[in-house]
Amino acid sequence: MSAPPLVALVTAGSVLLLAALVALAVGYVLACRIWPYANCPRCHGSGKSGSPTRKRFRNCPRCQGTGRRIRLGRRLLDRRHSNR
Repeated sequence: MSAPPLVALVTAGSVLLLAALVALAVGYVLACRIWPYANCPRCHGSGKSGSPTRKRFRNCPRCQGTGRRIRLGRRLLDRRHSNR
């Protein structure tokens, strides 16, 4: 007995969705290996944190003034390699 066309379509769609998710995951891992840092979300990469009046600045407390943060994926890769 052959599968109904709807079941075959859902299965083909699931395979395509899974392939797309795997491709995105591989792309993210490659990006984390090539570019391990991203802009700090608090200071938007400037490294400065200002007062409410914006007359004085200090180093951003989250990134310590570098303007960069290690990506989550890179932290996971580093943890994986350190546990070996």
